[in-house]
Amino acid sequence: MTNDPPWLGHRGGTTFRVDLPVATRRSDPPAVRREAALRAIAELPQPDITIWSDGSARGGMEQGGAGALIQFHHLNNEETVRAPAGAVCSSLRAELTAMREALAAVAGLEEGELASIKSVRLLTDSRSGLQLLGRGPASQTMALAAEVWRLLNTLAENGTETVLQWVPGHAGLDGNETADRLAGEAAAGDQDSAPIDLSSARAAVTRHVRELSRRRTTAAHPHPDPTPGHDSLARWGSVTLSQLRTGTSPLTRDTLYKIGLAANDECPACGEPDSVTHLLTDCPAYEAARRRRWGVDPRLVDVLGGPAARVVDFIEGVGRTEPPLDTPAPPPP
Repeated sequence: MTNDPPWLGHRGGTTFRVDLPVATRRSDPPAVRREAALRAIAELPQPDITIWSDGSARGGMEQGGAGALIQFHHLNNEETVRAPAGAVCSSLRAELTAMREALAAVAGLEEGELASIKSVRLLTDSRSGLQLLGRGPASQTMALAAEVWRLLNTLAENGTETVLQWVPGHAGLDGNETADRLAGEAAAGDQDSAPIDLSSARAAVTRHVRELSRRRTTAAHPHPDPTPGHDSLARWGSVTLSQLRTGTSPLTRDTLYKIGLAANDECPACGEPDSVTHLLTDCPAYEAARRRRWGVDPRLVDVLGGPAARVVDFIEGVGRTEPPLDTPAPPPP
């Protein structure tokens, strides 16, 4: 949350532009997007300083890097900025880090030199970053965004007009390509000095849990793709097929053994270890019935690939419609 008092607010001197004079789409050829960006840049006032900033985060969640190219037109000079954005880092945080580092470099100029800077334009391919900042300094809940606004206000107090313009990325703009390269170099470097913010940490944990759940589901599910015709089955067939698809079925002895309803996991037809895979693809006692339906040596993906009614027909044909429970011992005489 920003610590600026509310009466300061947006004191002017800062303009956000998140569109181009000619609308473009991401699917447009780079040359088309480049031309639209150059037109937008040409319509801006000629600045004393141009900043090209970019951020990089692998997978949008880790190894963040920030890069910026700062062009001092009045000095005919350029400087580059690289900064780590965090081992755990969102793309937005990387982009804001690049803006902060570049603006800090400008705001940190010697007093006499800073006084001569009357206009700055910052060009970035982060529309979301500009939209966030465009809400104003009092609306920022990210400390990093508040820092960017503090620097913008510092420039405004200096009498500097700053325009932040969105440009499309990977459109052949030399400055953007340079900033992208610098961000990549920063991302590949040491991240120990970059703090991890709570928002990025939360997002990383959420993604990790989601991916962990997906992996566990995939590992536990022998056939995650739908079986054609499943929805058309009667209730018993539908439930039975759903259980077979998860790899855990009361029709196989391994499941019964795990839950204490069988003394062992031996197949009732052949004596080998029983399982869904054994029942549907391996048991020699059911080879003829299996061959009639799926040919020789079908894989589990072939069997569960449908049609669903054929799987149910096989289960009924080999007489495995009831759980193969242990035969209870006869009562004592």
